[in-house]
Amino acid sequence: MRDDIAQRVKQALVQGLQLKINPEDIADDESLFGEGLDADSIAALEIVFALEEEFGFEVEDEELRIDLFDSVRTLTSYIEKRLALQSPTL
Repeated sequence: MRDDIAQRVKQALVQGLQLKINPEDIADDESLFGEGLDADSIAALEIVFALEEEFGFEVEDEELRIDLFDSVRTLTSYIEKRLALQSPTL
């Protein structure tokens, strides 16, 4: 499940940031800012919009922290937690 979510995160990054690379070329620990994917604060908003569309939930303002955007891995962990909260328990 984690690999599926990570792949969907990478796809959302490529689409949201209009990157000219394959999602598979993004490493799980690649930085989204600076030397990594070179995202900026405007790109962070595009990332949020792309993830909200891909996974069907809204990212709350209080959840928007810089460490959330460290890497694909941190975004994947966040999304796993959010999806777990949405899943009904039996």
